[in-house]
Amino acid sequence: MSYRLLPAIFLALGVASAPLACGSVSVKPPTPAAKAESRPRDCTVEFLREAPERTYDELGEIYSYYSRVVEPQEVLREKACELGADAVVVTRDFLVSNSKGPDRKLVAGTALKYRDATGVPEPGR
Repeated sequence: MSYRLLPAIFLALGVASAPLACGSVSVKPPTPAAKAESRPRDCTVEFLREAPERTYDELGEIYSYYSRVVEPQEVLREKACELGADAVVVTRDFLVSNSKGPDRKLVAGTALKYRDATGVPEPGR
């Protein structure tokens, strides 16, 4: 095999595998929008299926379309960290069928910033 073909082979492999991991993530801020200081891209974020009992502020709705191979944590973590979120309540996580191309996965959640810094739920909540 000619070494001149290697760049073309790697390019073809990259294009062929792109639909498995590509997607986009966008944020819709709430009204009124709470603000939080951005955190490192790989910060720890709780992923919940329902609202927590602790008090919190909503930082925004995070929406993404990705291939079916990703989990909400993989898709939403970086944007949640950028917003300064402590947690994300996953509100949508399902496949969207597409007759003109591969199925895509819609993943969405609400980014939350806890009001208490201790991590302990408030009494009576």
